[in-house]
Formats: sequence, structure tokens, C-alpha cells
Amino acid sequence: MTDVREALFRFAALLVAGFFVYRGVYHLVIDPTRLNVLLLTISETLTFIWLLLSRRPLVRDWNPFTVVVALVASFGTGFVTLDPGIAIIPLYVAAPVQFLALWFVIWGKMSLGRSFAILPANRGVVTDGAYRLVRHPIYAGYLVGHILFLLSSFSFYNLTAYALVSCLQVHRILREEAILARTPEYQDYMNRVRYRVIYGLF
Repeated sequence: MTDVREALFRFAALLVAGFFVYRGVYHLVIDPTRLNVLLLTISETLTFIWLLLSRRPLVRDWNPFTVVVALVASFGTGFVTLDPGIAIIPLYVAAPVQFLALWFVIWGKMSLGRSFAILPANRGVVTDGAYRLVRHPIYAGYLVGHILFLLSSFSFYNLTAYALVSCLQVHRILREEAILARTPEYQDYMNRVRYRVIYGLF
């Protein structure tokens, strides 16, 4: 039963990721100068690749509500509009910072290795690399990247979409930590690295 759920979950992720990549490439063909779309497309593509490469967890939360939250939080950004929108900040300012956020995401995923997960799960506790700075560096990179894309291609639709995704990410973080905190190793890690996403705030 677990194998069937795992296969269905990854297939659903493939459909959403494929749809988003298609949209991203379509917009880039129309306007190759939109670096913010390119960076967002790369970020979402890497999420799916890491999901395929991830190892099976020791413990995973298959609660239906958690599954829906995790899917929307992870791939909800695939449904933001990629239209140019309003440039609150110019692309030449947003794109370099968005690029740095993407590299922070990549650093976090490289630190995590095959322990990457969409659903809250325990694939082993990772405390090295980017995880020495905050407990969820991948989410931190996503958050900054999303904000930069929003500010460079603003619309109220995207603001609503990103606000929803961010709220669900917080729920996902708390559920993930509830699973990991069952181990003494993660409890010790939480004491050493106090902040989850934003240093000094959360």
C-alpha cells in the first residue's frame, strides 16, 4: 500500500512540475530576457528532481490533510501567473538576489542529499552545511526567491497565491519538526540552531 501511495504521490508531483516547466519555457521563448521566470523555472524543476532522487523515509506523515498541504505548499507556485505584471523593483535588481536565493536553495538541497522530502518525514537528521545557519534553509531560499519574483512581476493574484503557499509552508515546517523532534538528535539540534527560516525572527 505504501509503494502505491508513493508512486501516486510522485506521479502527481511530476504532472504539476511538468506543467510549470512547460509554462516557464513558453514565456521564455516569448521573452528570453525574463531572468526571473528562468530562475523560478529552474527552482521548481530542481524540487522535482530532488524528490525523485530522495530515499524512502523512516517515518512519514500520510495524514490526508498533511498530504494536501504539502502538495499545495510545494507546487502551488506552479500556478502563479508568469505574465510580466508590475515591476515594483526592476528586474536588474531582483534577478541577482533571486539568483542568490536559488543558490541558497541548492546549497540546502546539497546539504540534505537524498534526505529531501515533500511530505513531513524523517529521513535522518542533517545538521551540516546550510543547516548550520537555519533549520530550514531550503524554505528560506524559496521564500526570498518568491518575494523577489513577486516584486519584479507583481499582481494581486500572485500575491494571494504566494501568501497561501507561505502559510502552508509554515504548517508543513511545524509538522516536519514534530516528527523529527521525536529523536534526541533533532532536539539537540533545535537547541543549537534556534531559528527555522528567518534568522532572529522565526
